[in-house]
Amino acid sequence: MDQSTENNKESQLLSLIGADELKSIVENAVRKIMLELKEGAPEVDEFLTSEQVCKMLHISKSTVVNWRSAGKLKSYKIGNRILIKREDVLSKINELRPLHRKVI
Repeated sequence: MDQSTENNKESQLLSLIGADELKSIVENAVRKIMLELKEGAPEVDEFLTSEQVCKMLHISKSTVVNWRSAGKLKSYKIGNRILIKREDVLSKINELRPLHRKVI
């Protein structure tokens, strides 16, 4: 199909339904596809840097390193970065909470 025939078909389609209606049809189709993709997508773990973990737990970077070395906080090497799953940090917070209450 040559370019002029394709342009002619597009013009005919726009004259039949109108630009606003076509835009609405496309937006709805894209929205539906995005929802289907989101529902079918596997859960993706969110990874944090050591700096982010320090801020979340209010601890020093050396503590993060020590916990990683002792196996108290699992880390992952992704490329040249050391990352920690947010889920693991949240578990550590829940683990530390009872200790924090005893001190106060």
